[in-house]
Amino acid sequence: MLKRQGWRTWEGMSRIPGRVLATVLPRRTVSSRGLRFTLQYDNWITQRRWQYCNIKEPETLDWIDRSLRSGEVLFDVGANIGIFAIYAALRHPGARVVAFEPEYANLHLLRDNVVYNHLHDQIDIYSIALGNRTGVSRLHLQDFTPGAALHTESPQVLELTRTNKPVIGWEGICTVTLDGFCEETGMTPNCLKLDVDGTEPEILEGASRTLRSPALRSIIVEMGDDQHIRAACTRLLEAAGLHRIPVPSRFGNEIWARE
Repeated sequence: MLKRQGWRTWEGMSRIPGRVLATVLPRRTVSSRGLRFTLQYDNWITQRRWQYCNIKEPETLDWIDRSLRSGEVLFDVGANIGIFAIYAALRHPGARVVAFEPEYANLHLLRDNVVYNHLHDQIDIYSIALGNRTGVSRLHLQDFTPGAALHTESPQVLELTRTNKPVIGWEGICTVTLDGFCEETGMTPNCLKLDVDGTEPEILEGASRTLRSPALRSIIVEMGDDQHIRAACTRLLEAAGLHRIPVPSRFGNEIWARE
C-alpha cells in the first residue's frame, strides 16, 4: 500500500497522514529557540540527539544564528542525522544548506528528517566524504547504531578510529576534495561547519582555494583534544587568512572568520 501511494518519493511521503507515518517511524518534536521540527526517535542514540539538541553544542546554534544570512550557502560537513542542517534552514529560510554525510545509516535518517520537515527544496544532501584526495575509500565504523559518530575515513585498513575506538566494520565510500566539489557544482560556501571526528586536517588540505575565497566568511570546526589535529588545522586556517574568534566549547569547537 505504501509503495502504491508513492512511498518512495518525497512528494508521496508528504501526502501520507502524519498519524500513519508516526506508527511506521516514531518521531519526536524538537523545540529550539522558537523553532520546531521533528527527528526520528527509535534507538538510544537518536533519543539522546533529540534530548540534548539544545544543550550539547549551544555555540554551534549561536554561530548559525549570527553568521549565516539569507541568500547565502552553508556547507554542513559531517551532518549526521541533520539536526544543525535543519535548524539552519528553518532559522534562515532564504539560505541554502548543503549537507555531507557518507555513513549509510546516518544518511538514511538525514534524508528522512529533511523530508519529514518539508525542507528537501532547501537542503541538498550529498552521500560523499570530503578529504584531501578524490577516489575510493573506506569509512571505518565504531558503532553500527543509526545516529552514531566517531567513524574514520581512510583508504587503509584500520583497527582503531582517529578517536581510538575499536573498528567493528567498514563501508565503501567515495571521497572528493572540497575544492573539487565546489568547482564541479559551482557552489562556494559562505559558512562552513566541519565536524568529522579526526579527519578535519585532510579536509582542509583539500580546500585551499575554497578557504581563500572571499565568499567564505566564517567556519566552525570541531578540533577536539588531539594537539596534532589542532596544530594542523590552525596552520591551514591561518594560511588561508582566517582568524580565530574565542568561543567557550565543551567539544573543542573553534570559530574562524575572515576580517
